[in-house]
Amino acid sequence: MSRKVEKSIMPEGEYGSENHLVTSTNNMGEDIIEIEESFDPHSITGILNVCKQKLLKPYMRFLSLMGLRPIIDDTNLRFMGKTLNLFYNLQVILFLVTGYLLQYMSCFRRDRGFGSMNSNLTASKLQMEALYEKTCSASMASCFIIPSLLHFTGYLYALIIFRRNDDDQLPVLIERVFLISSHVPNMQVNQRHIVKTLWVFMISSFIWMIASMALVNYMMAEEDISFRWLENGPYWAQFSLKILLVVCILWHDIVQASVISNYCLQVQLLRTYVQFIREKLLQTSIRPLEWIRDVEEFRKLLVYLNEEVAPAVCILGLVNWVYAVSGTVWLLAVRDDSVPLYTAANLLNFFLWWFIAAVPFVQAARLTMACENVKTAGQEVRTRPYAHQDTPVQELNSILLYTISLKMYAKLYNLPIRGRQIGIIFAILCVVFLVLAQNYRISTSP
Repeated sequence: MSRKVEKSIMPEGEYGSENHLVTSTNNMGEDIIEIEESFDPHSITGILNVCKQKLLKPYMRFLSLMGLRPIIDDTNLRFMGKTLNLFYNLQVILFLVTGYLLQYMSCFRRDRGFGSMNSNLTASKLQMEALYEKTCSASMASCFIIPSLLHFTGYLYALIIFRRNDDDQLPVLIERVFLISSHVPNMQVNQRHIVKTLWVFMISSFIWMIASMALVNYMMAEEDISFRWLENGPYWAQFSLKILLVVCILWHDIVQASVISNYCLQVQLLRTYVQFIREKLLQTSIRPLEWIRDVEEFRKLLVYLNEEVAPAVCILGLVNWVYAVSGTVWLLAVRDDSVPLYTAANLLNFFLWWFIAAVPFVQAARLTMACENVKTAGQEVRTRPYAHQDTPVQELNSILLYTISLKMYAKLYNLPIRGRQIGIIFAILCVVFLVLAQNYRISTSP
């Protein structure tokens, strides 16, 4: 048993003995590279295969669930596959649009729940009971139309990027990271750490979706929901719309989780990639030109991340930040006589939106820090040669000049993201929220 791998992914003649690569010639006279399935489980090929089977394939199925990758990817069923994939994408779009409409009909806002709750205390405070009057006087444009358009635009952009030329950026990036990890010490430890870290991001995205759905179901169970234009409709219609609303909101959350988790996974892999590039220079004997080629390959992947993957995250990030800030402002305005469980639910909602809004920025800041560390590698090689004692001084100087001139950043909204910027932004937001709360400038109206 063997499977074929494109030559562009595995450089010809490199890592041959280590990865159990076998080069053969097909009937057309073209060289192909085959990987034996009877590999050593402790080799780089074995660990890479385990990563693909247990991590990459499940994640690709998760992306296929949103139509970001083809549901049917069989060259023998090209026309039928394209037709089924098209119908599936139309079905996903129908669920998304239906969800936007149902949210408006039920006055469901992701930052605070169903309607806006104005509390009228009718019993003694010792009884801790409050009667809530539901109102829905929120702005249709700012609370429903604009967030829905941004969310839908982010999905369409991600769909175009993922489906254009059958984008395989993530699988290629994983293979390159594993290949370059073979040049640094503790190869197996590093590779296992990569797999565990990627699983952390995947599991976190699923936990976020589960928590969000549990929160929506709790709010729906606690509230007396009525749909606009169907207030006096039959019970079965109201119940069916409630179920459909839950399903559509699940699709909305899958869009958020799939696009943002894909960005975070690629950022984590690029961060690991550039760290290995730096260690490869410092700890092994390598020709400067070969190392510069590695850096240039990394820069291409970084440019793709900033120019192709990041815009979808930026569009969805606007929605996440709106929900996070709006939910925070509303939560600070909750009166002391509010129901404790309802406040706890909104605290969870507050945490979920801040988490998904902040994670891409934190990841981008970590990648930028790793890129800036590469600039110091040239100085370290020049002052403390380590494995480069036999390297000519001219070549060491060329590495020094090259690293000093490097300008590599992770960008969101076309701006370089650094850790100190994130800290300043969060500090300013905390000060603004506290000042508003302390001076009673926050209104309880929607």
